[in-house]
Amino acid sequence: MTAAEFTRLARNLFARLFDALVDAARCDVAMLLLLTGYAATWTLYASIAQSSQDLHPDMTELLSWSSDLSLGYLKHPPLAAWLVRLWFSFFPLTDWSYYLLAMLMPTIALWIVWRLSADYLEIEKRVLSVILLSLIPFYNFHALKFNVNTVLLPTWAATPFWFLRSYKTRNPLYSALAGIGAATCMLGKYWSVFLLAGLIAAALIDSRRLAYFRSTVPWITVVAGLVVLGPHLVWLYQHDFVTFEYALGKHITSSFAGASVKVFYYLADSAAYAAIPVVLVLAVRGLAAQ
Repeated sequence: MTAAEFTRLARNLFARLFDALVDAARCDVAMLLLLTGYAATWTLYASIAQSSQDLHPDMTELLSWSSDLSLGYLKHPPLAAWLVRLWFSFFPLTDWSYYLLAMLMPTIALWIVWRLSADYLEIEKRVLSVILLSLIPFYNFHALKFNVNTVLLPTWAATPFWFLRSYKTRNPLYSALAGIGAATCMLGKYWSVFLLAGLIAAALIDSRRLAYFRSTVPWITVVAGLVVLGPHLVWLYQHDFVTFEYALGKHITSSFAGASVKVFYYLADSAAYAAIPVVLVLAVRGLAAQ
């Protein structure tokens, strides 16, 4: 096959895929197939690229924790260890299966983004949103290192999805799912408190806040969340909030200036991670304007 023939074939395949993605009758199946290929490709990449190296210490640590299930651990909440234990109850304990578990986290998150975007965006923009997110390293390179941050990808996607549906429809099921999602985020990593704070702020500043808070919906969310998170809260109390001590010890700073520098670097890192999709969008917009 010549280079020209290969290019023509690739263009035809891309055109057919894009046509399927923007067709309301076929888009969900097409996106599922695309994301399945995404997970498989990155799993294969990790299995080959990392074949001469040991697993990352975060991954081996979770393996160790998963052998003794608990409601909490010395350094983190238990969700990541629970998932590892569940996964290897069905799959062989091999590197490739561990990388597959890792890649399922961003893949599920991208699928949730696809479903969430249906409530707000035209179908072409929905496709673009998933593609742009897939260019952020958290959804591929970083995700291959399965740890307590990786498990936040699907939980942080699902919780706003259920919360927004709950806020919009006042549906008790979505309300309960929002609470369960929020609790699951906290069981992944306490950093999730910032996500929950953002959701609370959004609920308070929205023009529909009075109708929302006068309904039973927020209380269903709170109760469902406490039911799921409650056992871990009891564990925390029984163990003198040991995970808080670890978090504070790791992130402690001696001054306001030191904290400010850390915040600056955090924001700069966040901007750098999103640089590729942002630059790509700006470039395409510039070309379209010409």
